[in-house]
Parts: sequence; C-alpha cells; structure tokens
Amino acid sequence: EMFKTQPFPNPENYLPENDPYADDWAKLSESERQELEEWRRVYYAMVANLDDNFGRLVDAIDKLGLRDNSIVIFTSDHGELFGAHGRRAKNIFYEEAVRVPYLIRGKEFTPAICNANFNTVDIMPTLLSYMNLPIPETVEGLNKKDEIQGATVSDEGSLMMGTGPTATYGNGHEWRAYRTKQYTYAIFKS
Repeated sequence: EMFKTQPFPNPENYLPENDPYADDWAKLSESERQELEEWRRVYYAMVANLDDNFGRLVDAIDKLGLRDNSIVIFTSDHGELFGAHGRRAKNIFYEEAVRVPYLIRGKEFTPAICNANFNTVDIMPTLLSYMNLPIPETVEGLNKKDEIQGATVSDEGSLMMGTGPTATYGNGHEWRAYRTKQYTYAIFKS
C-alpha cells in the first residue's frame, strides 16, 4: 500500500534478454518481466518497513539507557537485480547484488560515511577490536576499525565467490571476483 501508486521503472542497465551466465534462479521469463515493477514496489515497501522498525529498536536501546554500552549493526547479505544485467536476483558479483549497507553505531562512533571494502569475514575481527578483545591470529578477515573511523584508507579489496550453481546443476555458473573501491574483476569458471 505504501508505494502502490509510485512508479518503479526498469533500471538504466535493464536488459530484455537473460544474462548468458544466468542459472535458472537468475533467468527471467516473459511473465516475470511483466512483474518486475511490482516486485520492486514490494521490495522497497519491505525496506521502508524494516527501516522504521530498526529505528524503533535503536530508540528502545536509547530509552533503556544502553546506548553507551551497545554496538548496533545493520547489514544485509545481498541486494537484488530486478532485471539489471538481464538477471532476476542475487548470486552474482554485480553492484546491485553486492553493495549492501553496513551501518554501525556505538559509543566510539562519530557519524560519518565510510566507503571501505568490507566483507563478511571482516565483521568479527572488527567487532573484537571495538570491544578491546584479542583477535585470533587464525582469523581470515581484517580488522577494519581504523578505516571505519577514518584513521586509515586502504586499497585492500575483497574476494567474492559464487561456489556453484543455484538452480541449474552443472558447470558454467561458478565464478570468482575481486572487488576494489573502483573495480570488480570477475571470471566465470567453466
């Protein structure tokens, strides 16, 4: 209802044909292509609802007097494509799928926008650093605390990988990518 009259046109990089590397999960049928605007409308309504309720959660933390003793994080595991690049959904290295929010709030944080490359494996060592706890030497991720706080800027990129087909079992859909702030280099494994 929130966006029922709001237009949600196809993105500029919409392709009317399916990505040749798409598995069945990512391919769009003609009838699904007709539903894309409604899918976007519903998606954005869900995001708006989540935003409202996350705000309620943060307000409750403040009202309970827990703000100075809490680290609050909001993130997502993926975005959606909705026709961009000729694909329906996630499971790919394109910007729409991988550039997701990572919002963090706590006593030590000054409101700022940080454009660091931040990967899932970086969450644990970074949080341990904020809590002044030791980071195990065997950890795979990087402590990004200094980057988040603006003390350093790194050109360190992030490895991304699709380890196999989602809906079509067979070769040709597995990929690896390395993303920096400016570029993403990707290959499909056959």
